[in-house]
Amino acid sequence: MRLFLLLLSATAFAADSPTLHPKATALPFTHQGPFVTTAEGGVLCIDAQNAQRTTDEGRTWRSTPLFAKAAKFNVSNERALLRTREGVIISAWMNGAERKEPKGWHWGEPGVDWKAFVLPTYSCRSTDDGKTWETPVKLSDPWCGCIHSMIQMRSGRIVLVGQEIIPQWRHATVMWASDDLGKSWQRGDVLDYGIGAHDHAGSLEGSVIERKDGSLYLLLRTESGFLWEATSRDGLKWAGLQATKIASVTCCPQMARLSDGRIAMLWNAPPRHDPKSGSSRVELSLAFSEDEAGTWSKPVIVAANYVPGGRVSYPYVYERKPGEMWITTMQGGLRMKVHTADLGAGEIPVFVPPPKPEPKPGGIVMFGDSTTAPRGSLKVYATRVETMLQSIGSSLGVHNAGIGGNTTRDALKRLQTDVLKYKPRLVVMQFGINDSCVDVWKNPPATEPRVPLAEYLSNLRRMIATAQEVKAKVIIMTTNPLRWTPKLKELYGKPPYNPAAEDGFDAATLAGYNEALRKLAAELKVPLVDVRAAYPEFAKQRQTTIDGMLLDGMHPNDLGQELVAELLVPAIRAAVR
Repeated sequence: MRLFLLLLSATAFAADSPTLHPKATALPFTHQGPFVTTAEGGVLCIDAQNAQRTTDEGRTWRSTPLFAKAAKFNVSNERALLRTREGVIISAWMNGAERKEPKGWHWGEPGVDWKAFVLPTYSCRSTDDGKTWETPVKLSDPWCGCIHSMIQMRSGRIVLVGQEIIPQWRHATVMWASDDLGKSWQRGDVLDYGIGAHDHAGSLEGSVIERKDGSLYLLLRTESGFLWEATSRDGLKWAGLQATKIASVTCCPQMARLSDGRIAMLWNAPPRHDPKSGSSRVELSLAFSEDEAGTWSKPVIVAANYVPGGRVSYPYVYERKPGEMWITTMQGGLRMKVHTADLGAGEIPVFVPPPKPEPKPGGIVMFGDSTTAPRGSLKVYATRVETMLQSIGSSLGVHNAGIGGNTTRDALKRLQTDVLKYKPRLVVMQFGINDSCVDVWKNPPATEPRVPLAEYLSNLRRMIATAQEVKAKVIIMTTNPLRWTPKLKELYGKPPYNPAAEDGFDAATLAGYNEALRKLAAELKVPLVDVRAAYPEFAKQRQTTIDGMLLDGMHPNDLGQELVAELLVPAIRAAVR
């Protein structure tokens, strides 16, 4: 997901209505936080163009414009909002109206200037409780992926957590401070933990609170599997950037000081049913600290969304009354309130993925790696083939036996239990990407493929022969082509791979494995579906590129899956006559 998707509507990632904590209730509106309390006791928030106010707990809202020249500004969904002790309301956000990026994105690619990615950071003030707003003030031009945390220190200083693209092609946190209630800003330290080179890499999406001793505590999203922390005395100079023990997927935390003195933290911890996940945002966790962020209570899952593609992430927390928390999310459309005293009186049950029905004998098994395996909400080729066969009156069921990361060495070990056990009429085999990989990112770097070519062919021979011995027919497929992405270049952009060549990730080893597979199919007289050879023409027909048929340079996207299904159905019909 590219960063410009943050400008979509707040419910863009709502695959279904989230499940709420048993003691929570839905808020009666769709407005997203952050919220502040006005002088009259009402609630104020902002959207892309307007300030929204309610005095009846969100049942009705009044709208006033944020900008005199609306066409010049478009407030991002990720934003910060603060009402100071002096009564000044300050907003901070990215301006979508000025967003610029190279056509086709091309983040981190040769010949692209990182400064060509522009998504400016602005702040804006209101001195009359949001009725009117001053002219926005630009803080910086470089591409900013997220802003969602701003506080006022006891000294009166305003501290804003920002972020920017840096020349290393990742994001770093940039701190800002204002001593005149948001009229002007000083730029503070840049916090970069030094890892990653893609549009969601870096130490970013931070949240800050002031501790009772006057110091500031910052939590940051990373790709390390844990939140990182740093501390400051003034909001400008920061020290101690290091990993915490707070396990987290790649998404942001949000902290807030509650009226009872505790610190609340919302974040996406690895879900209880999938604790090794580094990316799932299906559960929103809430924890409290009574010792100024030294330790945290056992997390409570306050909301969840377990449907395919479900998310409850990028949270905002607002204490409407002592103990009453309004929690909203930018992704997943969560709008809920819950009292802190009720959090222990029930819980959302641990999700149990529904068991997959065992395939009936006489069907088709798709046997492969992650290019075959189910992938979230993506309609993979196994699913497409079954639908297409049903549309022409076939009763053949299709079972997906793809497992991410598999080589033919792995496949050989599970052939009996995952494939032949079900007495299939036809087995479709697609392996090679993992076999051919030379893991140059390892320390020390690998110098040979994971599975040598000779062993790869031997494994395929054995699997084909074993399947045929039990009267199953076999189709083998070449792999899809590979293309560079910034993340892949970071991992594999060294010999034998050529990061300067468009097909430099494909040509070094995988092309040879595919060519050997073609020769094996001819020798054994086994039907071959040449996926690799079909990609260029299909891309041309669809007025796209090979890149445009891949999710991440490696896995087929919707178009890539469509191509494989279109190639497979006639081959299957011919094989089962």
